[in-house]
Amino acid sequence: MDERIACIALSRTKGLNNIQRREIADRYGEIGPLFEGKTKYLNNSMAAPISLFKNWKGIMNDLKALEEMGASVITIKDKEYPQLLRNVPDAPMVLYKKGFLPPGTNTLAIVGSRRASFEGASLAEKIAETLSAAGVTIVSGLARGIDSAAHKGALRGEGKTIGVLGCGIDICYPPENRELFERMGDEGAILTEYIPGERPFRSHFPERNRIIAGLAKGVLVIEASERSGSLITARLGLEYSREVMAIPGSVFNEEYRGANKLIKEGAKLVDGIGDIITTCFPGISFAKKENVELDGNEKYIYALVGFQKTHIDEVIERSKMEAKQVMAVLTRLEMKETVRQLPGGFYIKTAHS
Repeated sequence: MDERIACIALSRTKGLNNIQRREIADRYGEIGPLFEGKTKYLNNSMAAPISLFKNWKGIMNDLKALEEMGASVITIKDKEYPQLLRNVPDAPMVLYKKGFLPPGTNTLAIVGSRRASFEGASLAEKIAETLSAAGVTIVSGLARGIDSAAHKGALRGEGKTIGVLGCGIDICYPPENRELFERMGDEGAILTEYIPGERPFRSHFPERNRIIAGLAKGVLVIEASERSGSLITARLGLEYSREVMAIPGSVFNEEYRGANKLIKEGAKLVDGIGDIITTCFPGISFAKKENVELDGNEKYIYALVGFQKTHIDEVIERSKMEAKQVMAVLTRLEMKETVRQLPGGFYIKTAHS
């Protein structure tokens, strides 16, 4: 029996969990014979489910459909299977893939709120763009908010990005991400463990999160409430011995309570790109745009602008300078890409800061 077919069958065998499937795959050089009745070395709790598998036609139909949509299958026995994910004890037996899967282990997961603020999304996008341009692959879940911003930033940085789905590879969820979904399939990569046509059930997303954490060297959380699914990814990251990092925010902002709690529990506090580089990717070449020369007034005003949005009136009041002078300095800082103006008269530091 073809080993690829056998791996797919094992991944679809009901009555086995991911750890049991992995145990079987690691124990046997070939899985095919198990589906031909040669299971005498397996205990009954594993052998019985395998003997009951009959849906070979479904596998063949799905392989044909995947080929027609330009997608493919990677099994845990293939060299292309992501190295970091392979070391996770409950890694999926099979991944359905569309696009190019970057080799190597320079990968970072960026996760956070689906209800991201403008500044949170902007920060995620800029961090992903900068790291992508430096050769880091950005991994996220193609969800609303922080996930989408991270993927968009990575694509703008002309680097690689991987979106991990909680549904079949032929389904775009959420629907409004259709354009990004298609770009990811062409310019990045889309991965899922779910068979074609599988709907995005709620239970799929915690399972999906283990793949996001498993693919990455580190997990960065940007805006997360105490009930955010991104905290599941962070905790799985800790379980898998990944670096877990978080960007702090206001204690009065619900969307930062989860990230702040992670920091309180030992996650690394991140206040600039340099923290991510030194923590996860000390060997990569990184052109730090923050090494721009600022004059005295620029340094002073720059220090008054935070990573959360700061209103121009607050900057003027705290600076004790004339409004016209502050505006001129902020304009120069924007030109040097050290701050960014937001709607409503707000400013934030860029991710390079």
